[in-house]
Amino acid sequence: MRLTIRIVSFVLCLTALSGCISTKSYVDPQYHHASYSDIARPAPPYTLSVKVEFQRNGVDKPAADPQVRADIERSLRASGVAVPYDGKTPAEGELSFVLNNVADTGAAAGKGFGTGLTFGLAGSHITDGYEMTVRLTQGTTITERAYSHAILSTIGNASGPPGLTPVSLGAAFNQVVDDLVLNAIKDLQAAGMLPPMRAATKSAAPSI
Repeated sequence: MRLTIRIVSFVLCLTALSGCISTKSYVDPQYHHASYSDIARPAPPYTLSVKVEFQRNGVDKPAADPQVRADIERSLRASGVAVPYDGKTPAEGELSFVLNNVADTGAAAGKGFGTGLTFGLAGSHITDGYEMTVRLTQGTTITERAYSHAILSTIGNASGPPGLTPVSLGAAFNQVVDDLVLNAIKDLQAAGMLPPMRAATKSAAPSI
C-alpha cells in the first residue's frame, strides 16, 4: 500500500505548482465477487502458515511485504476461515500470496505533469492494476488460483466512474485486498478446500 501511495505522491509532487489539486480513488466493482457473508466459517478456523510477496511490474519489492502481509492477514482473520500460524499450534497447511502491482509509472508521471501545467483544469486518470496468485498447500495437495483487480485514481478536474463513491487510496487498497482474499477463499471452498465441516478426529483404540 505504501509503495502504491508513493506513485500517486510522486505525481502530486509534479503538480505542486498548481497548488492544491484533489486526488480521488475508486475501486473497480467488476472484481468484487465475494463478501464476508458469502464465506462458510469453520469452527475453529484453520491454522495456516501465511507467506506474502509484493511486486511492482513483476519485480520484488520486499520493503512493502510486511504492510501487505498485515493487510492480507487482517482479511483472513475477518473471514473467520483461517488464522496465521503462530508457531505454537500445528499448522494445517500453507497459504501463499504473490501480489503484483501492474503500474505504468512513466505514463502516470506524464499525466500528472500535464495536470500541473494546466493548474488542475485538465484532469488525469491513473489506473493501478493488481494481479494476485494464491496457492494453498495441504500435504501433497496444491491448489492455485489467479485473480485481478484495479484502482482508478483521478487527479485534478477529472470525473470519476459514474455511480462509484470516491475513497482515499489507502481505503481503496484495503478493499482490493479484501476482494482478492475473499474471492480466493470462496473459490477454494467451492473446490472442497478449507470446508466449514471438519473431518472427525479418529480416537485411539482402547488398550486391552
